[in-house]
Amino acid sequence: MVAKRKTKPAQSVARQLAVQLIKSKGTGRPGATVLLGAGASISSGIPLWTHLAERVCRECAIPCSDKPPTVALCEYFSRLDVPYEIRYTFFQRYLEGQDHSIGYSHLGQMVKDGLISTVLTTNWDSLLEAALLRFIPCAALKVLVRGEMPDDIIADVLSWRHGRPTVLKLHGDVQSRRFLLGDSETRGFDGKLSLKLSELLSDTTFVVGQSAQDVDILSLLIGCAGKRKGMLYHVRHAETPSEIDSLLERAGANVVHGEQASILADGHTVNVGDFDSFFTQLNLAVQRELIEEKRSLLRQAESSILNKEKTGVGYINYTRISDLVDHFALQVQEADPDLILYIDDPSAPGGMELRRRLLPLLKSGRGRKKFAHDTICVKGQGGSRAHKRGVTSKVSDLKMDGVRKVLVLDAITFSGNTLALAREQLKEAFPNVSVKLGVLVISQQLLASEGPAKDYLYQEVTDRHEIFFPWGVTQTTSTFDRSFEAGVDGEGRRVAIGKRPWGTIEVLADEELTSVRLLTIEAGCKLSFQRHLCRDELFVALDDNIGLDICAEDLTRKANPYDEHVKSLILEKSDYVLIPRGVWHRTKASMDRVRLLEVAFGLYDQSSDIERRWDDFEREHDDGTK
Repeated sequence: MVAKRKTKPAQSVARQLAVQLIKSKGTGRPGATVLLGAGASISSGIPLWTHLAERVCRECAIPCSDKPPTVALCEYFSRLDVPYEIRYTFFQRYLEGQDHSIGYSHLGQMVKDGLISTVLTTNWDSLLEAALLRFIPCAALKVLVRGEMPDDIIADVLSWRHGRPTVLKLHGDVQSRRFLLGDSETRGFDGKLSLKLSELLSDTTFVVGQSAQDVDILSLLIGCAGKRKGMLYHVRHAETPSEIDSLLERAGANVVHGEQASILADGHTVNVGDFDSFFTQLNLAVQRELIEEKRSLLRQAESSILNKEKTGVGYINYTRISDLVDHFALQVQEADPDLILYIDDPSAPGGMELRRRLLPLLKSGRGRKKFAHDTICVKGQGGSRAHKRGVTSKVSDLKMDGVRKVLVLDAITFSGNTLALAREQLKEAFPNVSVKLGVLVISQQLLASEGPAKDYLYQEVTDRHEIFFPWGVTQTTSTFDRSFEAGVDGEGRRVAIGKRPWGTIEVLADEELTSVRLLTIEAGCKLSFQRHLCRDELFVALDDNIGLDICAEDLTRKANPYDEHVKSLILEKSDYVLIPRGVWHRTKASMDRVRLLEVAFGLYDQSSDIERRWDDFEREHDDGTK
């Protein structure tokens, strides 16, 4: 991928670049500097300066005679003293309204990861900023426009930001309506800015899109040749070197160009001199290295996924209820309460159904004392379980003579609100009585929270917001979160489930870089065994019996589908599973067609970010579009 006058072995160079960037970040040094020119925006539909000047001269009838359009246009603006605001009317139609290409997205990912911190660009368009703002909060990104502020102030800002995401528009900016044209306007960095730029350019630097055509930048690069702290890479699109290419070689540049082996697809090549291909390949190599560094986190995520098969069970049938109640009765006896109160909710009879099943076990005594039993009514207004929920029975009428310990029981609790309402009323009416809470099934969210939930009696754990019992479905009555461990970035993911009087809202993604897909898998078919380097995927099963194979290890091509490291499980309808980037996975259908909702978090690059192993349709070397 990179060569200095001659090409080095291609397969290892992308990894070497990735390792170098990651190692540099680990030393606490600022991220690399990228120098972007017009060539970066060609694939996004933004013309080169030479083509742009030619179009403007032609459409505005600006005479060129024997002069290049770039020279004629600069002289036209200079002669008539055309202000920047008027120049905007000439250029804006060519510079606005375009979507940035995939290369900008991969560049943005590396800026987010702290591997690239400063981008210097001679472009006027705002494609770079648009891409970065998809990965970085607006408050964290600083865009400096030369001509909009003095050079010495720009130098000061670059100094104090020291490694934080910063963009410097060297020749102006379309949003600021500043357009610096020709040497007379672009030349002459302030001495303070020259020193700061020399410092940045002496560290690891990538020159992409011939931005080194700026004479001052080229001079600074050559001036850094003898005192460089990092490597200089020149991403060259054309095979034949130009005069500027030769000057960059004088500056010690390592040339990146030509067809090189793809990072993911064996036997396939890409033109790494192309802006999009270069940053795609570099970022994929970086993400692969980051995944290798955090293999232990992937194994933790794998364990979390396997645990979801238990906590994600949505149906508890008659046999399971009998077993759970039988074991729960032993916990109740160990608690040794003087009085057991069951939650009586007319719209969700779980508490009373638990009472019906527990009474025969507890009244038998099993060698212990017999317990007193009663009920406490909790319900919502207007027939809704969630709307203005409260205790409606008269607590003061309870027979509490000689009672010192009360145990309040229900079949399930999601947020703990129902049991908390009962406890509050009991403590208010009987302040000297100890009140303990117990449920047959408790939510993972409540169990993980700090507070009284730590003291609950419970027999089963769920991460769902609704459970089907033999007597019907029971749903959460308040806001509920389903959380998932993240594999590489450590940020975690959550699904916020909100209750309304009319139903439930599930917020799968909110203000994130996401993509959402619905997969329909025909009966007897399965996807390839695959992994992604740039995105996590949240799977939501829309049908029962969806097969899922996973593996957190680094499988070789010699491994087979029956490798001991591959684990298999079955997803039920409404199951949620988060597959972190780097975890191998495959979904499949058995007897029936199944549907799976796929929500991807991170950079979604369909053409590149998929690595396949075993595939029934021989697509191991194809991209994600096939």
